[in-house]
Amino acid sequence: MSNKWGALECLEEWRFNTLSIKTFLLSSIVIYIMISLPTMLGIGYVIDWVPETTELQKFKGYVMEGLTNNYLIKIVISIIIGAIFSFFLQNSNYKLD
Repeated sequence: MSNKWGALECLEEWRFNTLSIKTFLLSSIVIYIMISLPTMLGIGYVIDWVPETTELQKFKGYVMEGLTNNYLIKIVISIIIGAIFSFFLQNSNYKLD
């Protein structure tokens, strides 16, 4: 009997850890995109486009520039905030799923 209950407790702990890992990854990605959003919208800098540039090329340029501009700082900030968010979510009874 103790083996069966031990397996169930192990499964519950694994499920809880997977939930916290998913929460950490999802929150870090969302925070990274939120930090990149002002740069994607062109706030703070100007890209000089040639007159023949299409709207799709401009869109791709702004999005790629927004995601890659200062990416190391954004990654560190989003990981720290994601860890704090998942820690507080883990200690409370709230669930995102």
